[in-house]
Amino acid sequence: MARRILIGTSGWGYDEWVGPFYPRVIKKEQFLLYYSEIFHTSEINTTFYHVPLRRVVENWVRKTPLDFMFSAKLPRVITHEQKLEHAGCQFELDRFLEVMSPMIEARKIWAFLIQLPPSFKREEHFSNLKEFIEAWPEEWKEKGYHLVVEFRHESWMEEEVFNYLRDVEVTYCNVVEPLLPPCMDVTTPEFFYIRFHGYGKRIWFDYLFKEEEIKHWAGELKNVIEKVENVGIYFNNHFSGYAAKNALMMMRELNIQPRKEPEKVSILDLRKKSGEVAQGQTTLDKFF
Repeated sequence: MARRILIGTSGWGYDEWVGPFYPRVIKKEQFLLYYSEIFHTSEINTTFYHVPLRRVVENWVRKTPLDFMFSAKLPRVITHEQKLEHAGCQFELDRFLEVMSPMIEARKIWAFLIQLPPSFKREEHFSNLKEFIEAWPEEWKEKGYHLVVEFRHESWMEEEVFNYLRDVEVTYCNVVEPLLPPCMDVTTPEFFYIRFHGYGKRIWFDYLFKEEEIKHWAGELKNVIEKVENVGIYFNNHFSGYAAKNALMMMRELNIQPRKEPEKVSILDLRKKSGEVAQGQTTLDKFF
């Protein structure tokens, strides 16, 4: 049933990916060009920390293929500092959506991720979540994107919560992480969203999913794919380029082709796209 299954990583601008994923001969401003030569989607991780300049958003739209899709995290001032309090965060939400409007109008934003902190608990904050979702601009469905909510406290793992998300057609963000039990709940048949954080001992994200783990989760995902129209799969285990490697492994398990294999991305093409004179290396060392 699924019409689109897009797999990518949470962010692309990691310096530590130089070597494990990015070739050493490209500049940081070419990372997204390189990334979008391989993957079809990415979460924008930096929007969690600050609202970007509009020209930066326009540049993301311009640098990526026409069918490349982004998901974007809401700024932490909304989710973590204001805890979705309508009066306190409405200005920040309006400002954020205005800055992101070039991506919305270009139909390159797939989802807005409402990532909530562990301190955001059902007993205290359910009304905040309801008011925030009800206050979101009504035309969001017409604009072609989805709202996705990610919880970090087990108090939300109740049928009352999932029934509410179904009623308002908001997607539950399934997670693979230490705090919440693994589940594959579908709250809207239009969209399924999952984030692979990892099981690192000190830091969740410092974790490489093994081949047998990827195969296991691919099997779980195949069951979901039959039930929904669109599937977004993101790897957030960004340490040492693990996310990019695991994303490619999952693509192969689900028989989804990358745009190009990493070793076939041409430095000449990247430099032409970024307006630079192409010199030097034209092929890359194999990622695998």
